[in-house]
Amino acid sequence: MIPEKFYFLRHGESINNKNGLVNGWTDCALTIKGLQQAKKAAQVLKNYKIERIVTSDLIRAIETAKEVAKMHEKLKVETFKGLRERNWGEYENKSRETLPNLFINPSEGESWIEYYQRVENTLSNINLNENVLIVGHAGTMRVLNIILGHGDKSSRIPNSTPIEINLRNQNPLNFLK
Repeated sequence: MIPEKFYFLRHGESINNKNGLVNGWTDCALTIKGLQQAKKAAQVLKNYKIERIVTSDLIRAIETAKEVAKMHEKLKVETFKGLRERNWGEYENKSRETLPNLFINPSEGESWIEYYQRVENTLSNINLNENVLIVGHAGTMRVLNIILGHGDKSSRIPNSTPIEINLRNQNPLNFLK
């Protein structure tokens, strides 16, 4: 179940982001810029009551989550394979320009429906509470947008942009600065 108020943070810039390549399940680290972005996001989020940090098990998300955890003593980073970015199969590590659209069914990858169901099932099984921070991927936010009934499947947020999501508000997405 999704709580009424929680936080979302997309990982910092990864090596593949910088090089214009499809990341998916490719486990690549943050760039220097990505680490700086994660530290900046952590500085913003230190002013918010975060009681739990959950993240994808991919290194770019873990590195980002660990920066936030440094600002919130006693919080550990909990990883979940089900929060990974979509498996793009044949498109992994290729130019983003080779990806025809977000809703294709790549060979040896996940369809949009398989990806959506995986993330939705993971979120419902994690036992999320208020003030949880989910550190994930652009695709994770697309899924959240659909679950919450906001935005479209192709919406994209910049790397390491903290978002407060408060379903009690008329405009539930608040980009934090």
